Amino acid sequence: MNLQHLRYFMAVARTGGFTPAAREMNVTQPTVSSGISELERVLNTQLFNRDSRHVELTGEGRLLMNYALQIEDLLDEMGEKLERGDMGPGGGFRFGAIDAAIIYLLPEILKRYMRENPGVELSAQVAPSRYLVDDLLTNRSEFAVISLPYSHPKIATMPLCGDRMPLVVGDDHRFARQSRVDLEDVVKEPLLLFHADSVSRKIVDERLAEAGLQPGRVMEMRSPEAMRKLVEAGVGISFLPERVVAESVARGDLCKVEVRGVSFTRDIGIAWRRGRYFGPAIRLLLEQIVSTYGSRRFWLEEGEAP
Repeated sequence: MNLQHLRYFMAVARTGGFTPAAREMNVTQPTVSSGISELERVLNTQLFNRDSRHVELTGEGRLLMNYALQIEDLLDEMGEKLERGDMGPGGGFRFGAIDAAIIYLLPEILKRYMRENPGVELSAQVAPSRYLVDDLLTNRSEFAVISLPYSHPKIATMPLCGDRMPLVVGDDHRFARQSRVDLEDVVKEPLLLFHADSVSRKIVDERLAEAGLQPGRVMEMRSPEAMRKLVEAGVGISFLPERVVAESVARGDLCKVEVRGVSFTRDIGIAWRRGRYFGPAIRLLLEQIVSTYGSRRFWLEEGEAP
């Protein structure tokens, strides 16, 4: 059913004629007549009794008018909600985040957002950056908070904050009694490292390659929290994000050890599919994240910013 034809029908019913309806709708009388005829053809019924001086609704026309008024109200309500960004009950969106972001960066932001926007249902996918980008490319997520750098022709990124990855060891490890160690000695130890497809692992591999070194024993994992616990237990040593190990270091369960001549740092930032439109509810959450951790100036000036 053509909504414009339905609007012509309502105008004729309100004004009592095709000519006054045409004036009200700012179209020609034949346009209104044609629209009504098409509506009657689609519905396979007659909507008006017509004579030379009067146009009156038939029984079927009165029934349609009842529904048309409800449709008009729903269209008005829809327009108001879209303008306000009010998704209503059951409305929401999905975003992605790496472990460190969802655990350490976003909790307070999400708490405030959900309190201030009770009608928006959020769904969070927690995974390594590579898989979060796959969700962006297949439109399963609106945006993601990932490890940077990450390069893909269809993905735009914006840095939020830096995240050092110090070498951490258990409190009874021999390195714990040293102020600094050589990278050559580090690779001789059992290493707990992220999987090879992660941004954080690539940073470690690049630094080792620059030094001409190859790690010996490596256990690969995806969860930084699990890696932290295993380092505390003495299973191995690792380069882990500072936010992940801060509490353990403060308690004395882990020790940070400086590595001579090298540092390991990643960035955490927002990623999204280029050209993607963000409605008010999504943009509000993005702006709260950026205001807390990112560069407001970058957000406002960067042409690719969502």
